[in-house]
Amino acid sequence: MAMKVPERIGKYAISAVLGQGAMGVVYKGFDPHIHRPVAIKTIHRELLGDDDVHASIAARFRNEAQAVGRLQHPGIVAIYEFGEDENTAYIAMEFVEGKNLDQILAATPQLPEGQARRIMEQVLDALECAHRAGVWHRDIKPANLLLTASGQVKLTDFGIARIEHQGLTQVASMIGTPGFMAPEQYIGEGIDHRADLFAAGVVLYRLLTGVQPFTGAAETVMYKIMNEHPKPPSQVSATPLSGAYDGVINRALAKKAENRFQSAQAFRQALLASATQAAVPENNDATVIVPPSHWARTVEAAVAPPPASPSGARPTTFAPTSMSTAMLPTGWEAEALSRIERLLAPHVGPMAKLMVRQAAHKNQEVVGLAMELSQHIGQETQRQRFISEALAGSQALPRSGTQAIAGTGASGARPAAGTGSGSSAAAAEPVTEAIKAHAATVLTRHLGPIAKIVVKRAADKATSKAQLYQLLLEAASEVDPAKLLNDLQAM
Repeated sequence: MAMKVPERIGKYAISAVLGQGAMGVVYKGFDPHIHRPVAIKTIHRELLGDDDVHASIAARFRNEAQAVGRLQHPGIVAIYEFGEDENTAYIAMEFVEGKNLDQILAATPQLPEGQARRIMEQVLDALECAHRAGVWHRDIKPANLLLTASGQVKLTDFGIARIEHQGLTQVASMIGTPGFMAPEQYIGEGIDHRADLFAAGVVLYRLLTGVQPFTGAAETVMYKIMNEHPKPPSQVSATPLSGAYDGVINRALAKKAENRFQSAQAFRQALLASATQAAVPENNDATVIVPPSHWARTVEAAVAPPPASPSGARPTTFAPTSMSTAMLPTGWEAEALSRIERLLAPHVGPMAKLMVRQAAHKNQEVVGLAMELSQHIGQETQRQRFISEALAGSQALPRSGTQAIAGTGASGARPAAGTGSGSSAAAAEPVTEAIKAHAATVLTRHLGPIAKIVVKRAADKATSKAQLYQLLLEAASEVDPAKLLNDLQAM
């Protein structure tokens, strides 16, 4: 079913859908006062609720307007207005006629050296402006770089940017896009503007060689970024490439931030110097000057974005929800893990998929999985809500292949986070007589004498302590799950 396009958002007349994701829709609009096309980025109405999780998502959306609103640079997509009406919140921004670099590289995997260098010079110039204003983008990647037919690069999507000295985003949160995140982003410590320079180094490597420096499954990419150095670009490029770029890339991708370029300007100067050192074949205009026609042909050849659908793809700052069966932890259903991933993504960003998969390898039941993942959520109320929503209505299969156990059924409940069943050891811990006795004592306070029968029936089905707790939460659906789970874990 085709998505209904609103006639107007705020003062802007809407003419088309430019893109759609889980967080919202981007429309093409028209400003009737200034008579210019605009891009209208919206956030879904249901994400603007009053609870802590929704407030965090809405704050991240507003953060983009505040971060970019203070920046004035030809290489940064301009923000015109942030607005809210009864239906949605939106950002009106500069409409750029072009394609993003991800689409361009899909059609032309390796650009001529001159184009690659010119693109990166503009990116670094834009980053220098942002960093001087105290804004760190934190998600530099080809999909967030727009390229026009004239060769102009525009940096966009500051949705997870950090504004220095302001608590608009969590500095220690693991957020970004795997493959472009600096080592400190994976561990959530010591993040500053130099994380952008690492990501810029990844983009430069891709432009010069036609391949990513860190490849493989998400876990493999994380390990390589933390521990390994990619091959020098001159050894990887399918076309001759000067070794002068190797030192620039090596420094940009340094594991420790203090060993990288300390500013985008320093990075840009080193890139220009390496280009001067590179051997330039005579009459090779691709490495000296890039004619305007080259830019136009490159953009025209770009792969068109897929058509928007009601379900929508995940936004670029979040991990994809699709998961092939071959990559699944044994015994878990893709749909069930994707649902939990979607619940976790607003808190940890694109690392949600990786974190859910790693936890699913260690936990056999939903209770253990939810409890372990909740430890990545800093705020107590958000952590409680995540556990409740992860347990409610879950249809995940445990590794044993036995029939799934439904969650609490109380979608509004908020179990408290703790340790106990949250660890892999607790998930695999057998149901002992002591555990059953403790559970009966706890449940009696809530259900009365029938508690012993409820515990016996649950214990006959449960293969672990975590599964027993999940069954008891289901059986005692009228009891506050937060209190019951805390009481059960207080053994």
